[in-house]
Amino acid sequence: MIKRIAAFYLALLLLISSGNIVQACDEDQINTYVRQILFGDGDLSKESDENVKMLLDALYLCGMQSDGQGKDKVEYLKQEKVSSVSDLSNLNIDGKNLLECSHNSWEHVFPEVRKQQKNRKEVLQNTVNKIFDFGLINNWFGSKKGKCNSFAALLYYSHILSDYLADGPTETEVNINGEEVPSYTGESAVVLNGNKPLFTEDEKRITESSEGSGKLDELGRAGSVFVNIGSDTLSNVTGDGKVPNEIEPSGWHQNRYEGFIAPPPLFNRCHLHAHQLGGGVERSNLITGTRYLNDSMGIWEDKVAKYIKDTGNHVLYRVTPVFKRDNKLASGVQLEAYSVEDNGQGICFNVYCYNVQPGIDLNYGNGENDRSDDIFGEENVLPFVVKMPGADNPDLIYEMSVHLKELFDTPENKNTYNAMTGEIEHIANEARELEYPENTAKYYIELKKCEYKYLEILKSYVPLLLEKEEFFQSAFN
Repeated sequence: MIKRIAAFYLALLLLISSGNIVQACDEDQINTYVRQILFGDGDLSKESDENVKMLLDALYLCGMQSDGQGKDKVEYLKQEKVSSVSDLSNLNIDGKNLLECSHNSWEHVFPEVRKQQKNRKEVLQNTVNKIFDFGLINNWFGSKKGKCNSFAALLYYSHILSDYLADGPTETEVNINGEEVPSYTGESAVVLNGNKPLFTEDEKRITESSEGSGKLDELGRAGSVFVNIGSDTLSNVTGDGKVPNEIEPSGWHQNRYEGFIAPPPLFNRCHLHAHQLGGGVERSNLITGTRYLNDSMGIWEDKVAKYIKDTGNHVLYRVTPVFKRDNKLASGVQLEAYSVEDNGQGICFNVYCYNVQPGIDLNYGNGENDRSDDIFGEENVLPFVVKMPGADNPDLIYEMSVHLKELFDTPENKNTYNAMTGEIEHIANEARELEYPENTAKYYIELKKCEYKYLEILKSYVPLLLEKEEFFQSAFN
């Protein structure tokens, strides 16, 4: 047991110290997620709304501001006559204090910047009070109590959740054959076209094995590979499929992130036509893919290999890397497969696997990368979950639930509120049952799945509940 604990903390130390640390709080990322939590699928219609701009500017000053940034936001809120907005000098904190100051509970006091923290919270509370009409009681008690305070806390905790997700929510959206593929939300692959591959009827009648090879485009990027795989194809597989180091697919910028990826490094030379299915190591059959993508593709490749070995039948197989615009790094890979002799009864799928690595920021334009999550593993921040949460041992879900209750636990909202809290409890239990393994990277990926599921619950229910609230209707009809 002692060895297991020591191994975990060693991996965690490596995780915290690895890579080039990226400053917490990606403003665009946070703004997108916060709008989604407030407005659901209608978030884009509110992108230019002045009230939304005020809320997001105030949230920036409360939770993201550091090192003298944000003067324009202070001036804008003053221009909009938000009460008691302090000058930037009274809000500003050093970047080294940002995590502990603004990634803790709403009530947490950070002694080193106590005054600034108080002023920062008041900016958000007073902006919320300016935008929404909370009625006579709120006018008596001010913005630091009741629904006004809890709505400000909802925004605050939403920004912490966004930082935990540590992923640009629009970077992984693509369009494949006219079908919009949503951004990555914690699952390694999504189904396309009802899981039906787009092979022609003539192609589906071919019962002979055939080889295929892709071509490099003018940017040096690999294209689609289409093959018909039989047992004879598999019997001809030799060697381990290892690609020589001198071959570098487009977007190749290798790095190691100990603790996030097991085993490191970040990138693999991913075969499009898998080696176990007869694929070669030529440049046109390779893309730069994350360890996460390689593992995801392997699940589907294994299904095809097992089916052919068990039946001796043929499988049509097409792999298409998806590049947005002139990007050198693929956003993901489309996999299509169809078993010929049994008309797709054994193998039939059409899926898209995301070329992502949780916790790592990928520049799809050129393949450069950096760590994007510097919250996980930190001691002085609010964790997403703890084993036994409570007022003296809070986590993000516990704290958020306190304010969701203040906002929405009313007789009118009973059914919707109870449905939301039931789903939240389910995902909280799922996350709290995860064990810290010696493989820290595996735990991290499983935790990310839970965080994305929690986000989806909020995006599904909070807009429905807000629509019924008079204070919300007063600003957003």
